[in-house]
Amino acid sequence: MVIPATGVILAGGQSRRMGVDKAFVLFEGQTLIERTMDVLRQVCGDIVVVANAVEPYAQFGCRVVTDTLPGFGPLAGLHAGLSEMHTELGVAVAVDMPFLNPALLRAMLDAAEGWDAVIPALAAEVSAADVKRSRAKDLDIHPLHAVYRRTCLPPIRAAIERGDHRLNAFLPDMRVRYFYADEIRAYDSDLRSLLNVNTPDDLKQASQLRA
Repeated sequence: MVIPATGVILAGGQSRRMGVDKAFVLFEGQTLIERTMDVLRQVCGDIVVVANAVEPYAQFGCRVVTDTLPGFGPLAGLHAGLSEMHTELGVAVAVDMPFLNPALLRAMLDAAEGWDAVIPALAAEVSAADVKRSRAKDLDIHPLHAVYRRTCLPPIRAAIERGDHRLNAFLPDMRVRYFYADEIRAYDSDLRSLLNVNTPDDLKQASQLRA
């Protein structure tokens, strides 16, 4: 079932630890960008790719935007992708997540009513105060496997304008519905949807997981 939402793929990282552009790394016979698109097309009616350059992605027949706010990493990439949406809701994912689960993404979209964002959180409990003083990885939240409403755009821009590079910098100003581990396991028993592959060793371990 396709939902009126936009899939936003953040593919603009430097891929220094992988050694090559992660978007075009092969996993089970597909590049990671193709694999990500295939899942999002099962969920969303439109796809936007945020990348460092447009040309490598022209072959995929989707809209591609570049980050217009250099130096702010994934936060600026998220802003660029959400700005390009023609829908109220977007599913934002990193390109290096080989086990994306369409049923889980649909469940997160379904949970978005009345919220600005729906974000996986594996910590026992996350409060706005926790988010304000901590990094996303310290709280085990996954803001690049999340649902965002267009209402997030002004707070993201405000965070960038005050020089805050953190990906969770805007969340204290938002109504956030955290999607906890027990909810995720109803669709993904071992939480592998949240796995990133940043290095060749990560890629090898992911391949073994699938086997």
